[in-house]
Amino acid sequence: MADHTRKKTRKERIMDAALRIFAEKSFPEATISEISKEAGVSDATVYEYFGTKEDLLFAIPEKISNDTFEESEAVLPFIQDVEGRLRAMMLSYVKLYENNPHYSALVLLQLMSNKRFRQTDAHAAIRRSAHRLLDCIREGIANGTFRADTDAYLIRSVLMGSVEHLFIHWHMQGMPKRDKSMMALLDPVLEIILSGIRAKKPEQEVVLRLKVENAKTLSRMLSDALPEKKKGKPSLKKNTVK
Repeated sequence: MADHTRKKTRKERIMDAALRIFAEKSFPEATISEISKEAGVSDATVYEYFGTKEDLLFAIPEKISNDTFEESEAVLPFIQDVEGRLRAMMLSYVKLYENNPHYSALVLLQLMSNKRFRQTDAHAAIRRSAHRLLDCIREGIANGTFRADTDAYLIRSVLMGSVEHLFIHWHMQGMPKRDKSMMALLDPVLEIILSGIRAKKPEQEVVLRLKVENAKTLSRMLSDALPEKKKGKPSLKKNTVK
């Protein structure tokens, strides 16, 4: 079990300080001096650990994404059904973004539009979770949980795009307090999407085994219950002969 009371290392303090400052001030406006000051170390110590300010920027999502992936990886094997695992993965995204708003602001508002970020180990760490979600959808298609004509890439984009849109909008509004948390919004979103791709279960047939006399009785009951025209009785209306 991890010791949550342990004192943070200098490297961790630097990353925590940098995450807050990058998220609140933006990467271009943040300085190494204010990061080192908040972390309680010298500028030289920051450069010793990370080399450049950009290296420090990319190190943050790499560590957080890998840590979150490993945490969920320890739980997912115990969830047997595909839809349950998919829901757990999406819950992990929402929980991370909501519980660490500095992280979600940094990733969604700054890094996702950074072309160089897409070539880093940090982006590869984020893609690893996205690939796992894609594999889960594909498994659901293969075992009949989801419709055979489901486009796995499209559904993954819709799932992740919905969550990202909600958080981007939340950040752009200044993270207002709401009656419902972001996690409370997840289930309705998932239900809308999953209801469209669930495979329809075949209707079950009911087979009755009756004795001959019982079958005749049932036949008479059904005949009496049918409308007059369907029972084949002649119409009471008389034909007029001219």
